[in-house]
Amino acid sequence: MFISYSHASDGDYVAKLARHLTSAGVEVWFDQQVITGDRWAMVIQQQIDTCAAFVVVMSPASYESVWVDREIDQAELNGKPIFPLLLGGKRFFRLANLQFEDVTGDRMPTPGFTARLRGDRSAGRSGPVTAAVDAATLTRQFKDAVRMHERGDHAEAADLLRHVVAGRIRLLGADDPDTLFARHELAYSIGRAGDRAEAVRLYREVVADRTRVAGADHPGTLASRHNLAHNIGEDGNRAEAVRLYRGIIADRTRVLGADHPDTLRSRHNLAHNIGEGGSRAEAVRLLREVVADLTRVVGADHPSTLASRHDLAHSIEEVGDRTEAVDLYRDVVADRTRVLGADHPDTLRSRHDLAFTIGAGGDRAEAVRQFRGVVADRTRVLGADHPDTLASRHSLAYNVEDVGDRAEAVRLYREVVAARTRVLGADHPNTLRSRHDLAFTIGAGGDRAEAVRLLRDVVADSTRAMGADHPDTQVSREVLEYFGS
Repeated sequence: MFISYSHASDGDYVAKLARHLTSAGVEVWFDQQVITGDRWAMVIQQQIDTCAAFVVVMSPASYESVWVDREIDQAELNGKPIFPLLLGGKRFFRLANLQFEDVTGDRMPTPGFTARLRGDRSAGRSGPVTAAVDAATLTRQFKDAVRMHERGDHAEAADLLRHVVAGRIRLLGADDPDTLFARHELAYSIGRAGDRAEAVRLYREVVADRTRVAGADHPGTLASRHNLAHNIGEDGNRAEAVRLYRGIIADRTRVLGADHPDTLRSRHNLAHNIGEGGSRAEAVRLLREVVADLTRVVGADHPSTLASRHDLAHSIEEVGDRTEAVDLYRDVVADRTRVLGADHPDTLRSRHDLAFTIGAGGDRAEAVRQFRGVVADRTRVLGADHPDTLASRHSLAYNVEDVGDRAEAVRLYREVVAARTRVLGADHPNTLRSRHDLAFTIGAGGDRAEAVRLLRDVVADSTRAMGADHPDTQVSREVLEYFGS
């Protein structure tokens, strides 16, 4: 039996409750420590998924708790019997359809409540049933998933949205606009969580159904077409993404107008995919036009304009004009700091890319100084194991090695390899890249035998994970031959 509660105020009561229930023959699990991070979240999810019953201790503090709300969502998603206890305040509106037991004054629940937890037939049929999933509940859960997106919890949002989609199909039908919107958001979550191929598959279905139900020119259909093209590009097929975006831009221009924010967003993404496909000069030309139009329509400080200005700096850096790129990045960092705040993920991204471009331009010492600041701030804001933080930690190690401090670089690389292996897996391309750079730095420092040993493993794993002809595999093989000669 899982107990959901607020650590802020209810821990002492829950500890007594757990002892009371255990003595009555009820097996209890509750998180007794305030621990954060993805691994602990997985433990809690597993405990809810496998529990026989779910007890929630209702109080003013637990009513405000994001974690308690999230745990109730998971219990509802899995159809767990929910047993509310009212310790203080008012019963939760979202659990209004369930019978609760009043335990105000730190009272223990009655023998009848305990019997129902054990599933005793003699306890009668007055106990709670699985929380009903109605339209209002699904709407609230949909909004919860949106908030998860905003926090960056895309995998968790996808889990909840699968439940919302299934519930809306059952209650409203597969073609209802709310169902189609939930399916659109589910595909978005899955793509942001990293499974681009599955997102493409789902978006193809959503586009087909929205076209059939609402028409090809409906804003919802155009939004799904836009996101389909985005995920196709991120999955590696830039040429197909470019083809789709050209069609979307033509239709959005005709339906919404050339200056509509959605049209400009598609033009931005077209330029991005053209650049990632290799035509950097053309991407720069298109992005200059997009930045000019966004500045005119929504203003220089609008988040969309700032995003296009950031991408313009990136494309200019890719064509080799690092001086202009650095100037543009400095402007974007200053404006994003002023508009979004110094700790906003987009501001931190621009700071990372500014430091990278400064280092690539030859000023490694300045790059190291800036990356130390970015790593510290990303660690504080996002966590040490967040993929963005890990990217900055890797870049810091790379630049530290280039200024000549190989001992510190090796130490930093070892830490990044361990973290990326734990978070992303040993075969993830980013992990393999860190393993390669660690081996190279060790070899450059004189320990060629250790470098060869590590590179053999990297080449074997890269060949298995990405193929013998992948550029990263080929580079690792060439470095192995160099150190092994």
